[in-house]
Amino acid sequence: MQNALAFKRRYLLLILLAVVAFGVYKVLHFSPLEQQIIKKVKVNNLANLYITEASAGATTDFSYRFYLYDATKDDKAFMASLEEDSYPFMITSDKDALQKVENDAIYLSVKGTIYTFHSPASYVVRGSIYSVFVYLTSSPF
Repeated sequence: MQNALAFKRRYLLLILLAVVAFGVYKVLHFSPLEQQIIKKVKVNNLANLYITEASAGATTDFSYRFYLYDATKDDKAFMASLEEDSYPFMITSDKDALQKVENDAIYLSVKGTIYTFHSPASYVVRGSIYSVFVYLTSSPF
């Protein structure tokens, strides 16, 4: 009888460890950041500019993220790429930063905070890396 009781405790311990491991995995892969597309602009035949509004919850301000993405793919594919660690070339507090897209270049004017900016902005199409020049002017207000 004692062997049967110890046998059940081992299984209980294994089940408890599996539940804890699954919980740790879920916590490490949880991201409260939610994004929605607010604007899509064609830059050239290979890339679209996506601007998303990102929110991390009720107590945080919105941020606006600027991405370049393959023009042959749809919006659903773009949203799926955000979960696969696509990085924006700019994150800002200014919703209206985009001025125009002209001659394969992006013109931005930010009135507010710029959290991240990389130029030239790059994107991948069919395994090749391309870039677009970004012209930026900014002021704090």
